[in-house]
Amino acid sequence: MPRRTSPLDDTDRILAALDASGVVGVWTHDVWADRIAVSTALADVLGLAPDTAAAGIPRDVFLATILDEDRLRVENALHASIEAGGTFEIAFRTVCGERRLGFRGRIFRDGSGRRIRGLGIAIDHTEESADQNRPERHAEQAVNRMAEHAIALHDLAAGLHQPRLVSLLESLMREIGFTLAGHLERGERRRSH
Repeated sequence: MPRRTSPLDDTDRILAALDASGVVGVWTHDVWADRIAVSTALADVLGLAPDTAAAGIPRDVFLATILDEDRLRVENALHASIEAGGTFEIAFRTVCGERRLGFRGRIFRDGSGRRIRGLGIAIDHTEESADQNRPERHAEQAVNRMAEHAIALHDLAAGLHQPRLVSLLESLMREIGFTLAGHLERGERRRSH
């Protein structure tokens, strides 16, 4: 007879799996109040007061926890995801301890289609990024950031019903894709030698 587990056992297993996956906390974004709330563990990683962060902080306060080089990209990605709704994923480095985090989640809509809130998890990619500090990875990372910006711009242009601008951005996105493919191909050749 299989051993039955209690709900507590399941919760412990889920928490252990999340921890092993690098999940450091959860976040929510009240779109209308433009406030972001984060869990206690995530507040610690970001260098925020846990009680204040759990109650929700203005988006500008949240953005101030992100390194200057990543801040505008994250702000643009947040704006684009709010406009588009649906899934959201962005990686950035923190000011406090220079950790590399990934925010992943979804922007939800109400019955009338208005975006009302975001909900998701934060994953710590700091250990993974140590391997990415090799010189050849910097160019690939730059191309990835360009792709993220181009996608955000494309979504904004489409939302503004600007077909000429959308077409230009699609051409830019193809060129960025070719550049990224070239970097990936050179990386594969180096690894196979």
